[in-house]
Amino acid sequence: MTLGRALTTRDVLRLAWPSALSYRLNNAYRINDQFWVQGLGADAQAALTSALFVSVMNFSLVFLAAGGTLALVARATGARDPVTRDRVVAHSIWIGLAVYACFAAFGPALTPHIVELLGLPEGPAAYARDYLTSLYLFSLPLVFAPAIDHAFIGIGNALVPSLLELGACAFNYLLAPILIYGSHAAERCSHPGAALAASIASWFHLEGYGISGAPVAIACSRALSVTAGFVGLRVFYGVRWYAHMRFDPKLLRELLAIGVPVSLSIALYSGVYWALIKFVMVPLGVPVLSALGLGLSVFEGVSFPLYLGIGMAGASLVGRSIGARDPEAAWQAVRAARKLALWVGSTVTVLFLIVAPIGPRFFSPDPEVVRQTSIYVAVIAFSQLTVAMEAANEKILLGAGYTSRAMWVSMLGNGLRVPLAWYFGVNAGYGALGVWWSLNVTSLLKASLHFWLVQRGRWLTHALARVGARQPDP
Repeated sequence: MTLGRALTTRDVLRLAWPSALSYRLNNAYRINDQFWVQGLGADAQAALTSALFVSVMNFSLVFLAAGGTLALVARATGARDPVTRDRVVAHSIWIGLAVYACFAAFGPALTPHIVELLGLPEGPAAYARDYLTSLYLFSLPLVFAPAIDHAFIGIGNALVPSLLELGACAFNYLLAPILIYGSHAAERCSHPGAALAASIASWFHLEGYGISGAPVAIACSRALSVTAGFVGLRVFYGVRWYAHMRFDPKLLRELLAIGVPVSLSIALYSGVYWALIKFVMVPLGVPVLSALGLGLSVFEGVSFPLYLGIGMAGASLVGRSIGARDPEAAWQAVRAARKLALWVGSTVTVLFLIVAPIGPRFFSPDPEVVRQTSIYVAVIAFSQLTVAMEAANEKILLGAGYTSRAMWVSMLGNGLRVPLAWYFGVNAGYGALGVWWSLNVTSLLKASLHFWLVQRGRWLTHALARVGARQPDP
């Protein structure tokens, strides 16, 4: 893995931009949903906001299959050990199958109780029940997709998964209105592609399935990218995961030791937003709830994948450096990732402030939803630099397999969001502004603590102890 020269920001950027594109395209499915369900009304968009955080909770289980994959595949790649690499991929598949079995068996039965816990009004609640039931039943390709992406990134190739997602997202854009509205797509929506979708649906005599069709469209699209991903791993890198399906409890424990802390952090993050929806957002009204969903799915759905791409690029370089027993390269990757995150976060701050007054108009016909979303984007702009730095440092810890300490930081920062948002948003009477600034403050806290965790260097000492190398000073 050693390059024979210092790692620079250019090395991170070379891997970060396709990673960011891939994660951006992953979020494009949610944007497609928000875009196409406009014809169903504001209640459907509010339901998607709530379903977003249920999906994040689901992802905490999905991440069990993907969490350790990047770190261990990168380490094996750096050590030039293809057998271990292939065994890691095979065991991530085992975990994914177990996760899907749980989703399909228990998800539909639990959906009414989940929606009840969110405390939604009956209109959005009915849409949320339909959406989530469909999502659980058709989630198999959604479970495998992150593990495949992490395997590619761990190897050092983020371009292939991004290209696969590009094709899948384009297919999803066309398929979503077909399955939601059927032959009535052009009547319910005036968006580009609606007339074509209606024509295709008419040809196949499809009348649409309402909001339940949206998850099916995502599943069909992701099935294409996942299948192609498995083929790509075999063709480009000779990954023979099917030859290493023999169950190894030790490797499984190692994968879960890395993935479980991150999964718990994701679950808490989702749980925090469940509580925010029930105790803060619902009392503030459907327009504010819709603004949160649009802000996260559409606007931060553009920015956060950029930060995540930088972090995952740094994680891949760190993991491969550790596998190659090159601690100095690991620190170079850290510095380069931080520098790139600084520049990108600062740029996004400016862009958010520019687009806040006009961007939301394209995603809702409701004037109050547009106004509340504009406020959200303008306020959250001031946390973009800290979120970028948090993502870079947190993923570096993931790449080193040092996730337990990062879990506690995330739990602390996210856990503070509910009492702060409730106090300033509801009790003190500042409304949505109080909620959005509470999110900014907790983002700053998490970013600072993750920076400190990386800077003190224990993650590298811990990782190098497994490969028999010694750590220099940062």
